[in-house]
Amino acid sequence: MSPLGETLQRARLSRGVTFEEAERVTRISRKYLEALELENFSILPAPVFARGFLRSYADYLGLDPAELLPFFPVGHVEEPKLEPLPEVSDPRTWNMSSLLAVGVMGFLILLVVLLYSVGREDSNPTFAGRDVAGESQAQDVITNPEPAAVPAGPASALPDLVGQSEADAIAMIEATGASYVIVRVQEGDVPVGQVIEQQPARDALVGAGDTVTLKISR
Repeated sequence: MSPLGETLQRARLSRGVTFEEAERVTRISRKYLEALELENFSILPAPVFARGFLRSYADYLGLDPAELLPFFPVGHVEEPKLEPLPEVSDPRTWNMSSLLAVGVMGFLILLVVLLYSVGREDSNPTFAGRDVAGESQAQDVITNPEPAAVPAGPASALPDLVGQSEADAIAMIEATGASYVIVRVQEGDVPVGQVIEQQPARDALVGAGDTVTLKISR
């Protein structure tokens, strides 16, 4: 075992942390945490996401990710250190992705307000709607108030998140530096916690300042 896996394992054991606790806090699937400690790199996702997992796990264990990245076999790229940009007074311009994200956020907020109003009228404490069969269909909306701290850099292609677990999908989004919005709905026989839809679609370029919307079964 190289210093990478040994260092991660020793740090976790010294803190008395189980894989279940680390998975819950970092929101990285246990199989990926175990793969990092056992250096079973064949089951890790694309290098950009695998390096994001390593940074998050190392931070959680109180380690310096910069000291571990050179031991990562999929290639270590030195993160550029950018000088802070000067403040400018020019009005902010919005690209199509930003406008789409704002539109989606506005629609979701309006939808939550409407569902809350209906729930209050029906004396129901949950946000609820009605399908054509008259059955209750709950829907929760969650946003991440503090996106993952990923250094500024070029946008990354968004992978196909449909069918992924909630934890894996969030970890892949955070590795790009983008924010996310989660909409939980009841969807037939789809397993709980599985991604049903994503916006924008796979291969869209996202990064810091962008928002990815996930519809997840509950």
